[in-house]
Amino acid sequence: MDENNTRQTYLALRFAMLLLTAMLAVSIVLQVVAADDFCFLHSISAYYHSAVRNVFVGALCAIGACLIVYRGNIDEENVALDYSGFMAFVVAFVPTEYDRACSLADGPRPSDTDIADAAANNVLALLVIALAAVLAAWRLPWLRPDPDRPLGRFARTAVAVTVGLLVVGFAVFFLERDLFVRHGHAVAAVLLFAGIIAVVVFNARDFAAKRAVSLWRNRYSVMAVAMTLSVVGSVVLYLLGMRYAVLIAEALLIGEFAVFWGMQTAELRNRTVRPAEPHRG
Repeated sequence: MDENNTRQTYLALRFAMLLLTAMLAVSIVLQVVAADDFCFLHSISAYYHSAVRNVFVGALCAIGACLIVYRGNIDEENVALDYSGFMAFVVAFVPTEYDRACSLADGPRPSDTDIADAAANNVLALLVIALAAVLAAWRLPWLRPDPDRPLGRFARTAVAVTVGLLVVGFAVFFLERDLFVRHGHAVAAVLLFAGIIAVVVFNARDFAAKRAVSLWRNRYSVMAVAMTLSVVGSVVLYLLGMRYAVLIAEALLIGEFAVFWGMQTAELRNRTVRPAEPHRG
């Protein structure tokens, strides 16, 4: 594959994530319009229990795969992308509680037992494949950026920490199954967005270093601050009793990450990673 094909594949992968996010948004809007009372549920995740289910699960799994496959500008950003991608699968496989806020709650839905059984099956498959993938990345040199060099200290640490976290995940899954199914979605969603914010922060730092600009005066730092303020503002709204605080937080963070991803795509449209050289303009 020549350089142009590699670049086009990279850009297509990035553009696909924007399209998948848009597809989920359109599906939710269509569900809201179709509801008799033009009602919004309290979170995006709650639309799992509606006609949006297949798009919700499919889009999250596809986005998760894209985040894992995509190679970041620096190792820290790449690990955060992988981490967020894994959490996207957990969010898709372990549904949140049923939301009775709208008339769509009166429609047919899977039983709690069916949902728990599906979540258990899907999450166990995810944990097994995730462990296999980490071990493959550790043992197979051709999966590394430089196959001729052994894993560096950061990579070895990342592999060790990841294996440790997966072991903890297996332990909780087998020893506290009900706890995992009951709270797994919320924990994974919080960690997913934390990873996304970390991606933006790492990218802002890398942009400042490679383009010789101030960390506090570049486009990506602005997005990191905006995302942090969105989280803080939504927490305040939640504590004040705002019914749609979670939905607002999710919508803002997803929208802001889409803007960040679009800006980064425009910056890197002619290359796969950011070059380490000063940039003016």
